[in-house]
Amino acid sequence: MVASKNNPKKNPTAKKKIKPGLLFIFIAIIPAIFYFLFFMNTEKTPEQLKGSWLRSDGPYTIEITEVQEEGKLVAKYFNPNPIKVGSSGWQLKDKQLQIFVELQDENYPGSLYKLTFDEKTKTLKGTYFQAVSKQTFEVTFTKKM
Repeated sequence: MVASKNNPKKNPTAKKKIKPGLLFIFIAIIPAIFYFLFFMNTEKTPEQLKGSWLRSDGPYTIEITEVQEEGKLVAKYFNPNPIKVGSSGWQLKDKQLQIFVELQDENYPGSLYKLTFDEKTKTLKGTYFQAVSKQTFEVTFTKKM
């Protein structure tokens, strides 16, 4: 009996074909599993932003009460009395957790905090733009315990 090209049982040198479903698993599903296991569970999750953050140079406090999906924050600001927050949010940019808090109150219209979470020191560092005086200051916030 002669081995044929079409019958791999009779032709030991015939190559086995990879099934399309198996190929899909290796190309799409396995990398996705690794992504969710290793990158989605990093310590840079927004939940660590929750709490009261005290500025190092005065009684200025940002209080984050909710961290929501799609970059939304619920934040309050005190100097030391409450100042109205117009908008606030978070984003993960270049593997760094960043937030902004825009103030919309008398003497603060458009004043803006842009802060980055420092993983080593567990602080929020960045700038504060005081819109009325048109000045920008370097600031650091530490989480109250």
